[in-house]
Amino acid sequence: MDRGAWRRHAWWVGVPATVAGFGAWAALADDKTGWTVISAAAAGVVGGFGPTVADRLAAKREIRRQREDALRGVTSAELPESVAWLLHPGQAVVDFIGRGWVLRQLESWTTDPGAVAVRLLTGAGGVGKTRLAREFADRLPGWRCEWIHPGAEERTATLIASGDVPERLLVVVDYAETRDRAGVAALVCAAQRATGVRVRVLLIARSAGLWWETLSAAYPQQAQLLDAVTGRSQVVELPARIEESAPDEIVARAARDFAAHLGRPVPAVEPRDRPADTPVLRLHAEALLTVLDGKPRHGRYDVLTEVLGHEARYWRSAARRAGLLTADDPASDALLRQVAGVAALLGADGPTPSTLGTAGSPGPDEVTGLVRRVPALTDAEPDRVARYAAWLGDLYAAPDGTGLGVVQPDLLAETLAVRVLRDYPAADRARVFTGLTVAQAVRALTVLGRARTHQDDAAELIGVALGVDVPRMVEAVLQVGVQFPGVFTPGAVRLLADADIDLGWARRVTARVPYPSMELGRLAVALTSRIVAGFTPDTPPEVQARWMSTHSIRLAETGRRAEALDASQQSVDLRRELTTTNRDTYLPQLALSLNNYAVRLAQTGQRTEALDASQEAVYLRRELAATNRDVYLPNLATSLNNHAIRLAQAGRHTEALDASQEAVDLRRELTTTNRDAYLAHLATSLSNHAIRLAQAGRHTEALDASQEAVDLRRELTTTNRDAYLPNLALSLSNHAGRLAEAGRHAEALTTSREAVDLRRELTTTNRDAHLPDLAMSLWNVGYVGLKVGSVTEEVIASTAEGVRYFDELAAAEPAAFEEHRQAARRNLDELRRAAGGTEVNEPLPDAEG
Repeated sequence: MDRGAWRRHAWWVGVPATVAGFGAWAALADDKTGWTVISAAAAGVVGGFGPTVADRLAAKREIRRQREDALRGVTSAELPESVAWLLHPGQAVVDFIGRGWVLRQLESWTTDPGAVAVRLLTGAGGVGKTRLAREFADRLPGWRCEWIHPGAEERTATLIASGDVPERLLVVVDYAETRDRAGVAALVCAAQRATGVRVRVLLIARSAGLWWETLSAAYPQQAQLLDAVTGRSQVVELPARIEESAPDEIVARAARDFAAHLGRPVPAVEPRDRPADTPVLRLHAEALLTVLDGKPRHGRYDVLTEVLGHEARYWRSAARRAGLLTADDPASDALLRQVAGVAALLGADGPTPSTLGTAGSPGPDEVTGLVRRVPALTDAEPDRVARYAAWLGDLYAAPDGTGLGVVQPDLLAETLAVRVLRDYPAADRARVFTGLTVAQAVRALTVLGRARTHQDDAAELIGVALGVDVPRMVEAVLQVGVQFPGVFTPGAVRLLADADIDLGWARRVTARVPYPSMELGRLAVALTSRIVAGFTPDTPPEVQARWMSTHSIRLAETGRRAEALDASQQSVDLRRELTTTNRDTYLPQLALSLNNYAVRLAQTGQRTEALDASQEAVYLRRELAATNRDVYLPNLATSLNNHAIRLAQAGRHTEALDASQEAVDLRRELTTTNRDAYLAHLATSLSNHAIRLAQAGRHTEALDASQEAVDLRRELTTTNRDAYLPNLALSLSNHAGRLAEAGRHAEALTTSREAVDLRRELTTTNRDAHLPDLAMSLWNVGYVGLKVGSVTEEVIASTAEGVRYFDELAAAEPAAFEEHRQAARRNLDELRRAAGGTEVNEPLPDAEG
């Protein structure tokens, strides 16, 4: 080789080597190692040959891709056995998109050392809550993430409290609203109190309803801490709409990902008017069906039902392996669907057939019993039932490795359960719900309650479920009622009126109904009504007295004032008679009945009699407190609070102010030793004391006391809205008057309107109980408007509405409401004259409680 030829050869070799060297260096500079560096070097060599080599390689790849697509077009790729499983958030078949604002918010929560330890992620079924939580956990470097299975909440709390946990721990609790509330509360408290480690608890639920607002009531030993950390500010609401992507784009991207996963061609996605708030699960289901069918979807259809149709192939193939099917048979397919549907409805917490006899799985086989609930298998031979149970037990993996797994995601399970039950005759529907355990009843009601939002037939099925075994379902309603306000309680109340129940059971269950409760109060009345109706001549007087007292309180809670007065009178009479034979034993109970009787008398307009009963209760409780102050001081404070109201109604304002001040002082003392137990009582006394101060002309002090009462009741309402919302509305109504007296006109009108809004909400749940309060608040809007010189059409209309309600109330109970009706009418006349400058002369009476 001559020198010129050598030079030409050296240049030809040197350029690729140089390019390869730069490729390798760039890879190393980017902290790449091993085969990454070699690949970079090879890429550099190829690149050194210029566009000719690169173009040839690209062309070959394109030809290969076209051949593969052509082959896919004429062959059927093997599908996964469970098509529904592709939609499960844990599979993550479709790339996660959007939700940036939520992820940033949650990431800031974990990095802030001073943040509250709990967040509640809420959203409707199918919007992607669980998938978001998994994506969030994957983006937390240096954190350990644990998903807690049902029943392990308290054990997890104990581990956190011991400190034997990773330095950075994220605990996720899915379906938090269905978990044991005391266990969830213990877990939250343990995380908040953790020292030396950073623990965060992410709860996932469909809504932040009464179950969340009453969490502190389920864990009174740390209620104050729970009140501080479970407010609205800890709730992250996940909307259905994904802001970063339109529905058409979400379907198209999901179809691409499903096609890649299944080895199928990417189908065209039909552009159409998909609502922006369509849950992402439904969009993904549409994309999956498009891939499975190989063509765009046209027209209206139920994507969840169609996915279940594809899932039936999996049920058939698993049934063949289990020896249940030898050939395709529509009747056999229907039976498999029914077994899977009943399982989705009821579940099973016990061991499955495949785990029977293994360590940690003792106990009866719930799955076999569940299979026999399918009408066609009720009387089947044991071997056949056992084979169906084995098939069902192996069909889906249980979330926590025990019990029974069912078709997922949840919306599919709910759809399947409702569709199966809907197709049964009435007798067969009832058979499915007969003889349930409480746990199964809770699950059934939870599934049906959730399904109501997307399955119209669920409401009818709820009525069937409640009527099959009323006592068992009532126990279930106590657990799920606050999750679904107004859904289960009304039906349970109707059925309790005539159901065949054991009175011993009724007494035990009544003791478990929280007081007060907007949702469950009527259920308590239904129970106490049956208890007192069941008294016999040999029922001991002390038992009768106790239950008549409880019945009276529950009746008053639901607005049945006349009946409450009668029951209270009977309780007083019984206990007065008992004290004649054993004063020491029954005196505290007599004082209690007298205190409550005075309230009942006042509510029905019998003020003189109320003052006498109230005075006697104070005398008796002073006597008791003198002998044992620690035990009886709270009761004395209660009687003084109530007696102050009775004195004021009798025009004895100086004595009323003194009694009210003493009640406030005693309750402040009590809150220093146990704030959680007595805070609500202090708020009550402050609310009433503000009225006494205003009546005495001490308006600055009255405003301060009223403001403190509002603040305390807002705090209480954030933790237990079900119990304390009526009291907050009351304090706001009164506080509007104090603000008006102080010349804070705009605040007075705003506050009076807030009270009206809250009381309108309350009347939708129990009109009888809350209509008088709504009437008072509507009247208050007019009073405040006159007081501050803002008489608008809205103000006049509000007062007129209040007058109409007082007309209605006075017609039914003149002794209680005639005086209010007349005063409200006079104020309405004043409003109508106010356009000419007439001033208001009649003050609005404050409500007390």
